[in-house]
Amino acid sequence: MAPDPSDNSGSLRGVLHALLAQVAIIAAAALGGWAAALAGIAAPWLSGALILTVVLGGLGLSPPLDARLRDLAMLLAGVTMGAAVTPEAVASIARFPVSLFLLATGIVAILAASTAVLVRFAGWPLRDAFFASAPGSLTAVLLIAASVRADVARIALLQTCRVFVLVMILPTVITAIEPASPATGDPTPVSPVGLGLLFAAALAGAGVFHRLRVAGPLIMGGMAGSAVLTGSGLVEGAIPHAIGIFGFVLIGVFIGQRFRGVNLADLARILPAVVLSLVTTLGVALLFVLVVVFVVEVEFGPAAIAFAPGGLEAMTVLAVALGLDPLYVSVHHLFRFVFVASLVSFILKIRPQIVGRDPDE
Repeated sequence: MAPDPSDNSGSLRGVLHALLAQVAIIAAAALGGWAAALAGIAAPWLSGALILTVVLGGLGLSPPLDARLRDLAMLLAGVTMGAAVTPEAVASIARFPVSLFLLATGIVAILAASTAVLVRFAGWPLRDAFFASAPGSLTAVLLIAASVRADVARIALLQTCRVFVLVMILPTVITAIEPASPATGDPTPVSPVGLGLLFAAALAGAGVFHRLRVAGPLIMGGMAGSAVLTGSGLVEGAIPHAIGIFGFVLIGVFIGQRFRGVNLADLARILPAVVLSLVTTLGVALLFVLVVVFVVEVEFGPAAIAFAPGGLEAMTVLAVALGLDPLYVSVHHLFRFVFVASLVSFILKIRPQIVGRDPDE
């Protein structure tokens, strides 16, 4: 029996429909970024794209971002971050150990304080409050939470709301405290050959990080690979503005789509807990940021982003969008990712009553 030609045409229509849906959501997000830029909002292409994606998702008009576009977003973010690493930034690595120690101490304090507040004032079970309070490493935390039958949906929603609020408020706070210095002109863009080398190094770095099972291999490996070239001075120049904007828009869509499927009733029920946890975590984080600013002599902006209890991708990209030290921020958030996952596992081992287990199990 001869094949029905309509099968191929139907398949082609399906592909075109999916392609147009991806173009539409990216174009809409870019429109949100453009509007945010006109309004003078800090980090506009990231925050504006994020806001519009969340709105469209709430209306049921946001198709899932294609996995290949998501990976491209991570790689573009990694290259942009790496290209912003200078030899001067590399020379400042000596200050990291003290700062990382303070970060680890701050993570423990945030976890304890937020858990206590959610249990005492929001009435959450200890198990759910503990996982919802973990400041970062969301994927690993949710996997552990699911294994002990915690309320994963509620935990994920609180954590996602926290990242959303951080992306919205941190740029404004940072630019208000440390206004950007007057521009001296657009930075010289990297040459086409240099750009090709940066992407090649980023892909190589992503491959190495993937083999080593490092968190966020595309964004962190991409940054490491390209930073080797710019940090050593072998490649000079900034990523072209259009490429940077495209990357920020894609990241905004990626973060915003975490709210797909969230209805207003669920959001209203969890809002008091979100506010309690957010105020607590930000208050504790701010104390440690001030210690770092005065003890380690790090500027407020990069310290605030590095110590913010948000996701690795969102916070590191936000640092680039604000023109802050990407090396300092990314090293701290990569450390946070590993430390939080290890800390949660360790605490559950020595305090199994958190999840209602018998210590002898």
